[in-house]
Amino acid sequence: MKSLAADLLLTSYPLAVVESVRRRSHRLLQGELRSRKRSAIKDRYARAEPDVDVVTMADELKQDSLTADVDIATTSQCERRITFTVPFAEVRKELDAVYEELKKTVEVPGFRRGKAPRQIVQTRLGRAFRERALDRIRQRAYTQAIREHKVRAIRLPAFKDLSFERDQPFTFEATVEVIPDITLPDYKGIRIQRKEPEATTDEEVAKEIDRIRREFAQFVLVEDRPLRDEDYAVITYEEEADGKTEKFDRRVVHLAPDAILPGFADNLRGMRPGEKREFQIQVPEDYSDKDVAGKTIRYRLELDEIRVEELPEANDDLAKKVRAESMEQLRKRISEALTASKERQAEEEEVRQVLMHLLKNTDFEVPKSALADGTRSRAGRRIRAGLQAGVSREYLEEKREEIIKGAATETFANLKLQIILPQIAEAEGITVSDEEVEARIERLAAARNLSKDEVKKVFAEEGTLESLRDDILEQKVTNFLLNSAIKE
Repeated sequence: MKSLAADLLLTSYPLAVVESVRRRSHRLLQGELRSRKRSAIKDRYARAEPDVDVVTMADELKQDSLTADVDIATTSQCERRITFTVPFAEVRKELDAVYEELKKTVEVPGFRRGKAPRQIVQTRLGRAFRERALDRIRQRAYTQAIREHKVRAIRLPAFKDLSFERDQPFTFEATVEVIPDITLPDYKGIRIQRKEPEATTDEEVAKEIDRIRREFAQFVLVEDRPLRDEDYAVITYEEEADGKTEKFDRRVVHLAPDAILPGFADNLRGMRPGEKREFQIQVPEDYSDKDVAGKTIRYRLELDEIRVEELPEANDDLAKKVRAESMEQLRKRISEALTASKERQAEEEEVRQVLMHLLKNTDFEVPKSALADGTRSRAGRRIRAGLQAGVSREYLEEKREEIIKGAATETFANLKLQIILPQIAEAEGITVSDEEVEARIERLAAARNLSKDEVKKVFAEEGTLESLRDDILEQKVTNFLLNSAIKE
């Protein structure tokens, strides 16, 4: 039997496709520009000698402006090809600077450190000497160009040298993915349907209390009677379908309506521990699980145990187990929590409508690398969740394309929102202050019982502090859109 987890794995809900910015914990458009680690450059954009140093952004900005002719070509909505022509005089200056640095550290037999002639140092280091200088020029020229021409790059560039000869200009290209320029849709006065949350009822509170009782339930062994409805049967069985047989040991089956395949409970009812049965089930053609609908499934099983669920009384002792002083206080807390949950759901539905309006009324490309990275990550999380929930590898492999397609759809929608919302913020002058970031960090620290410095350290180690600022910005933009929306 396929588990409920398998069904959930393939389900794409509207709120998943238009993921609420209040719950988004990572971003795909940050790229490596915010964390320029050498390993990232080597792994993703390697094209230089292994021992060539990469100049940091801070170092580049400290250096003098570099003279270079720059031509920027739009190769697609999300890509720019920047061609640089750097006079040889600039190259000579960089070569001189590299020599002055290296001669102090390079050991050359027969010469005191720092006294070896330049030609010998260049010969000893080989291509790495020249490459170090050229790489600095590439980085400086590129950084200067994207700053001066306001190129909104989301990844480190892929460099390609076009020509380099002594006494001639150094020419190279940088291909980089960018955030596309878009035309914003009408985002003020979006018409949305407002559904007022229903009042919390005593019945809903009672159901929640029953759920808490079930959490503390005891499953008691029964030996003196046959299996009947609402019992929990512990069974070991073989399942045969489509010529394949699978065996399952000591699986628990609840004999409740619609809990298992139609007719399965009928074949178990009345069994006693140790008893064995064989039977087959013809699954209806219109059964909700299309993977088994219309199939004939044969079972060979043994009833290992019968257990019944015994619930604790709904009294003050139960309330204290969930940190309430009394059952009366617990009911009040549950009622308040259910009411707050309904209000959040109503607000999230409004957010969904606003974001869907933005998605439906914009048409633009998203960066390919970000789409690929996000799809791979999202599909991977779904597959891992499926495996942890007991879904077989065979089933996951069978549904691989479906999982990837769903992950790509959700990633594409979220990438569009990551492009649209910041541009609305820019148009409306919405910003995030350092004080707002500090306040968010304080709340996160309190929620996790950590100090503010500990939370900051985690953000620093993961390089995600700017992601936190982006999340705050997106929340402010969403609130702005909701406040200006026309609620009908």
